[in-house]
Amino acid sequence: MPGYNPKVDLITGSPTRRIDLLREKLAKEGRDVILLSTGQPGFLPPRRLREVLAEMLLDDSDRQLYSYTPTPGYYDAREAVAEDLKLLGGPKVDPDQIVLTAGGQEAMFAVLSTIIEPGDKVVLFDPTYFGYKPIIEYLGGRVVWVRAPLEEGFQPLDEDLKKAVESGVKAVVVVTPDNPTGRLLSEESAKLIADLAVEKGFWVIVDEAYKTLVYEGEHVWLYNLAPDNTLAINTFSKDPGFPGWRLGYVYGPEWVIGKVRLVSEELVYCPPSIAQRAVTIYLRDRRLRMSHIEEARRFMVERRDAMISAIREYMPDAAFVKPGGSMFVMVDLSSYLEGTGMDSEDLARALLEKESVAAIPGVYFGPSSRLRLRLSFATESPGRIVEGVRRLARLAESLRGG
Repeated sequence: MPGYNPKVDLITGSPTRRIDLLREKLAKEGRDVILLSTGQPGFLPPRRLREVLAEMLLDDSDRQLYSYTPTPGYYDAREAVAEDLKLLGGPKVDPDQIVLTAGGQEAMFAVLSTIIEPGDKVVLFDPTYFGYKPIIEYLGGRVVWVRAPLEEGFQPLDEDLKKAVESGVKAVVVVTPDNPTGRLLSEESAKLIADLAVEKGFWVIVDEAYKTLVYEGEHVWLYNLAPDNTLAINTFSKDPGFPGWRLGYVYGPEWVIGKVRLVSEELVYCPPSIAQRAVTIYLRDRRLRMSHIEEARRFMVERRDAMISAIREYMPDAAFVKPGGSMFVMVDLSSYLEGTGMDSEDLARALLEKESVAAIPGVYFGPSSRLRLRLSFATESPGRIVEGVRRLARLAESLRGG
């Protein structure tokens, strides 16, 4: 029998994808599942943008819309991204410091493939987005966890970070606003990470997928603090909200962006044309852009506040931190699950099967989150969010009672 690369087994697959498969199966059985699992926004891109794109699709003379695109993306699309970063208060970068990718996931793989060698150590905060660990291990890297405790607002612990990088690391991955916790990295933590990166000579990989979905506080631009050491990963899946069109981007020092571009070319050859056209129109219409961001924030805040209120009402013994950004609440259910023999994966499965509510087990986000769930307020209406939390509370109380 022909063999295969056993490192593929280190890629366990996204838990959200597995939940989606189970949800689809239940839907075929007639079950109405409340989605507290997905990171897909429940709003659509601006209507005016969709109308312009519809007109373009009906223009038979526009052959470019159906053609291969340049590997780093169209220059005008990259130029629009550079202008937008500056508009948002971020760094001033040249279009040649940007490569467009087929979504944020491809950006992650391309960046890590560019810089990670077998044996390299990479710092991840505990908890953090589940997508980084399998890629790092597939590439032969080693994950070093640095605690970001709930009790500290999910901010990374300074002393643990200093200790972790002392023995030498290749990179520190920072997700801010964070998935799964909604934490915004503090200015103090950002300054420490940047200073250590310059002093020790490691990369800072900052995931900025939710940078425009900030509700309290401000997004910290790590690139501005350590421009020679920072690679920033972004996506258009959250804002303006077309995850199915697969467009993201990476920016950083031009010399290494050129190498990321080569990896990206081998992975997907080129980013999709229709998404680039959409992003260029969206980013260059500043009034449309800023009004849509404000509408998206209002959409999310209404749902976040409904979820928080429901947790406080129905699950008073649960612990969480009010998210300052992103689409998620990371809720600690230790007081309900301790002594039951169940972990968050068992709970998520029971929640879906018994209560028709989908959530993501915390165990995938790091060692500290075995008894936590990530709850998303991205998609459902406020009323369905409240009902989903009420069902979770009912199940959790029944388990504790048992």
